[in-house]
Amino acid sequence: MATVNYKCPNCAAPLKFNPDKQMFSCEYCMSDFEEQTIQQLYAQKEQKESSGEKAEKTAQEKKTADKDEQEEAVVYNCPSCGAEVVTTASTAATTCFYCQNPVVLGGRLSGEFKPDRVIPFALSKDKAIEKFLEMCKKRWFLPKDFASKKQFDKLTGVYFPYWYIDTQRQASMTALGKKIKTWRAGNKRYTETSTYRLVRSGDLIVKNVFERALKSQDRDMLQCVHPFDLTKAHPFAMSYLSGFQAEKRDIERNDIQQQVNQQMQKYCQDLLKETMSEYTGVVTENYNDTTDLEAWSYTLLPVWIVTYKYKEKIFPFAINGQTGKTYGELPVSKGRLAILFAIVFVLIMGLGLLGGLLLCL
Repeated sequence: MATVNYKCPNCAAPLKFNPDKQMFSCEYCMSDFEEQTIQQLYAQKEQKESSGEKAEKTAQEKKTADKDEQEEAVVYNCPSCGAEVVTTASTAATTCFYCQNPVVLGGRLSGEFKPDRVIPFALSKDKAIEKFLEMCKKRWFLPKDFASKKQFDKLTGVYFPYWYIDTQRQASMTALGKKIKTWRAGNKRYTETSTYRLVRSGDLIVKNVFERALKSQDRDMLQCVHPFDLTKAHPFAMSYLSGFQAEKRDIERNDIQQQVNQQMQKYCQDLLKETMSEYTGVVTENYNDTTDLEAWSYTLLPVWIVTYKYKEKIFPFAINGQTGKTYGELPVSKGRLAILFAIVFVLIMGLGLLGGLLLCL
């Protein structure tokens, strides 16, 4: 497996993307480098990775097709220490388990698998930890070690693959809408209901519909850390992955085309119904649309991930690496719940006894 190891041009130490500075930083000589400088420096290496990807793809095509191919283990050699490290077939960037240097498996994200754009991490690990602690302070029933240093060590920055879709459609709809008028005359109340046939049509544009592009991804959790500010997206360069983990897509357009079409149709119908707000009880009779334009963008999104094992159950937690929005299922300490119930029970009993004494007096 071909690899790229981004090193400082000054001292050859590991070079990582710094979310706080939005630059590439060396932790040893404290040098900072602009995005353009690093990308120009490593342009030739990245081109070699594209060639390596083609050779790797040809070799893979000779193998027997396997439905679980994306789950197979893959061995690569660390360019810093030469150690053999095992990853899954979808891993595109990681850290060497032996020398701890960041390694980008460039061939995984080149050729047809090269993303169109990437949103770099804007939230450093320290700031992500702050967000994590803020959340923990509001949850009294968390186990004591949930917000421990051990948890922080496991906080990992990962780029996850997503599809973003924009579309322009010609849509038309017919519906029945009602207008209800009520009034009083003397002691009687009257209601008049008028029914109208409504016809709407137009050219509609729907943007930034997104779907995951990784099968093993926790869809609910990572859908809920949205939204991301796509105006901050950059044209993809592998250098952004240095110092983080990254996954390549294993869900193709054909796999989710029907699902995306259903979402698009729903959005278009909602847009047309917004023009019928003066009516009540709107019921759609017929809806049709045709697609004029549709653009798909393969995008890598930054997410901080941490998992926690409690009572033999795994609790994953995600933090938006751009905005800091948090989401995840949290464990509940039964011991702390028991303490709360005991306190409430004592208070109720105390109030009951006090009330009894007052009645006696």
